[in-house]
Amino acid sequence: MQIELYIKRPILKLKNSIGFKFLEVSMLDFDNLEGYKDADTYDLLNDLSKIESKFYFDLANQQGGPILDVACGTGRLTLPLAERGIEITGLDITLEMLELAKQKAERLNVSVNWVHADARQFELNRKYRFIFTTGNSFQHFLDRESVDGLLGSVHRHLEEDGVFAFETRNPTISVLSADEDTEKDYADSWIDNDGYHCSSTYRRSYDHKRQLEHYIFTNRRWQDSSNVVETVEPFVIRYFFPQELESLLYYNGFVLEQMYGNFDKKPFQADSPLMVCVCRKRHK
Repeated sequence: MQIELYIKRPILKLKNSIGFKFLEVSMLDFDNLEGYKDADTYDLLNDLSKIESKFYFDLANQQGGPILDVACGTGRLTLPLAERGIEITGLDITLEMLELAKQKAERLNVSVNWVHADARQFELNRKYRFIFTTGNSFQHFLDRESVDGLLGSVHRHLEEDGVFAFETRNPTISVLSADEDTEKDYADSWIDNDGYHCSSTYRRSYDHKRQLEHYIFTNRRWQDSSNVVETVEPFVIRYFFPQELESLLYYNGFVLEQMYGNFDKKPFQADSPLMVCVCRKRHK
């Protein structure tokens, strides 16, 4: 079997015959959103769960429109809300994701205001009753300046009695410290839109000081199993601890009204998979 190997960004060095290790860098010198440019594969591998959709649908119904979906991606939640007749704007930084979202909206014959912008610094000249970001997008803001930028942008655009909601994974240390540098399957194999067979595996490690989880994805694509093309793709997300998260929200002008352990609104506990947050503006 012939394997052609492509490394998408020059930030990796060979660790041994079976793995890679990140170079020590103070800032990422690669595009951490590269994987999202393959919007079709993202859509294929990221279904909208019933409990996630119900959680955000309930908030949308309570608050009413207009609604802003920050980091909307391919519109996996934006479009179902638009189908319910709610006035909604979807904002994302990745053009490929937005283009697929627009195509899906046309097929569904629904109206969405799509905006290409950076969530850390956007200005839409209007306010919204309900703003949310889901799909664990909050973990893509890797440093304090980025988090402040996101929260500042949301605060400017939220009505005085509006609601801001998001979720982020719970940083369970025992989980983050386990199975480091062990290769695992990311998903079952699939067939892409061009008819190629695809699979993906990953290795991960956790940087306790920076609270960053580093991934190395190895993506494989083939029509003939004797000629497999591999691409190696790094990816990083950040974890936030509960008190840290509440403080970040507070000094950016929010009060954390509720923190659930999952979309089913079960109380947050040490072993909860998520921190699902419902916030309002903090009034002095």
